[in-house]
Amino acid sequence: MTGRHRVLRVVGALNFGGTEMRTAELLPRLAAAGTELHLVTLSDVIGPGPLAEVVTRHGGTVTALPLDVRFPARFLRLLGQLRPDVLHVDCANFSGVLLALGALRGVPGRVAHFRGDDNRPRNVRRRVYRWIAGRLLRRVATDILGVSPSSLTFGYHPGWRDDPRCRVVLNGLDLDRLRRPSPDDLRALIGAAPGELVCVTVGRASPEKRRWLLPPILAALRDRGVPAHAVLVGPGDRADDARVLAAAATAGVADRVHLLGARADVGGLLRQADVVVHPSCLEGLPGGVLEPVALGVGTVAADLPGVRFIGERLPGVTIVDVDAPPQRWARAVEEATAYTTATAAAVAARRFADSAFAIDTAAAVHLEIYRRWAATRPGRDRDSETSSRPPVGSGR
Repeated sequence: MTGRHRVLRVVGALNFGGTEMRTAELLPRLAAAGTELHLVTLSDVIGPGPLAEVVTRHGGTVTALPLDVRFPARFLRLLGQLRPDVLHVDCANFSGVLLALGALRGVPGRVAHFRGDDNRPRNVRRRVYRWIAGRLLRRVATDILGVSPSSLTFGYHPGWRDDPRCRVVLNGLDLDRLRRPSPDDLRALIGAAPGELVCVTVGRASPEKRRWLLPPILAALRDRGVPAHAVLVGPGDRADDARVLAAAATAGVADRVHLLGARADVGGLLRQADVVVHPSCLEGLPGGVLEPVALGVGTVAADLPGVRFIGERLPGVTIVDVDAPPQRWARAVEEATAYTTATAAAVAARRFADSAFAIDTAAAVHLEIYRRWAATRPGRDRDSETSSRPPVGSGR
């Protein structure tokens, strides 16, 4: 089946993040192939991320449904109005709850999508919740996707390979987006002198991203005779930003740490970097590593399964123990900088386009799943249902 198919996709909150970026990049290709996508966010805060704008531009709707006592009834009502062919949920094990509601409404395709490893220690309450939600998910999901093998191992179940519903769907990147220039000269923007190293990190301000490690790394580089600046790109958080700035003051590098906040020109900034540092201790398949590697920028990242997965398939990743001291990170930064110097951007782009991370591969897998479940509802008249859609952002 190659006709139209309707998908309701659920995410946590809208802001710049990996799930949003990957979905926003896929949507133009999916829409061109017949996907009508509607978005639900489990928060009443619609952030500045790209996903809402892309959804509405391609004819979909965005509905905020906060998780309160009214949520189940409101979500069931929305499912009844839209009658999607597929309910696609990006909410880890909580996806089981939402997919169960989808099953009650007779949605044929019910997809759980795991984005992170979720390998952090859990208290008893968390373990009980995860067990219950996981049992529900295994009962009602028709497809279970993970952005890497480890996201299914740690996020879903260690025995996922024995479950025929499971498959790894690698994140694809839109190289055209990454090639767009930035309006800013990054060195001029931060006041970096010729010969000073520009280290960039991309990621939202949250504790697992460990952005506060950047200042000690700059100090360790200084001790090695390498003057450097750290540029932090991504949505800020008052407490996390304060921790970064306090670490910079303690390390004596306060004038060399630059918080740029959320930016739409991430690719243009990355292309001006000497090196990318990604100190996060919790990831699935980190875009903060994939993006610079696709541009030929050497990247230093903590030793996580998703990082190793990328490093085994593409050059340019220097891996450091999660608990390595700043001095080890500094040595790795110098190694990665040498890779950037020796690598032509065009060569890196061609290598990436031929890799398993190409965006067309990810789009093809999504379309195969959506079409398979839409085929169970032959002859639906989509135009007759248009009037039943809720208005954009209605939250009804």
